Amino acid sequence: MQFKRVWDSSCPRVYDRWEADGKTFIIQDLAPEDDALALELLVEHFIPDENLCKTSNLKDDPVGVKSMCELWEKVLAQRTSLGCYAEVEGESCKNVMDAILYIQEKHGESFEYLGDQYLAAIGLMVTKEYRGAKLGARLIAAREPLCKTLGLKSTETVFTGPASQRLAELCGFETILAVTFNELADAGLKYPRDDRAIKIMCKIYE
Repeated sequence: MQFKRVWDSSCPRVYDRWEADGKTFIIQDLAPEDDALALELLVEHFIPDENLCKTSNLKDDPVGVKSMCELWEKVLAQRTSLGCYAEVEGESCKNVMDAILYIQEKHGESFEYLGDQYLAAIGLMVTKEYRGAKLGARLIAAREPLCKTLGLKSTETVFTGPASQRLAELCGFETILAVTFNELADAGLKYPRDDRAIKIMCKIYE
């Protein structure tokens, strides 16, 4: 009986992580969505370089390459392959994520009353042609039936702009933490010094 790993919510698992040359590298389970790329790399690099394949001139044999790929597809389907990934994060993206992490870590105890599990969100957006139609408020309000469907009793979000913060307040959200751009700048992050506030807001559902 051919082995096939159970691919559950814990996958892909990370087995190693390190920094080198200003980049973060990780070794983890090869995710199913990367199978096609893995095959492409094997054909492009492994077949021309590996001794047996190179000596047999496999790269110039389309039928042979196809057969090799079919073998690799069976191996990949077992979900025991590893891949080495470079985590690519631009400086601007890092600045955004560093700010969110700073805000969330500032008062970790603030989240205790939300319970062990709650619905978190990152990113609320309405396209320009539909702004003013109160779609944002409806999206925020729709979290309540979503939470009930998931068996959750609370939700939390980092709201970064005054418009979304006002919408959240109209939907019954409370501010549990506010951090100004001044504070982010004091923490060494690349933000201008002004009083604009980033807020962690939440709502408990009955």
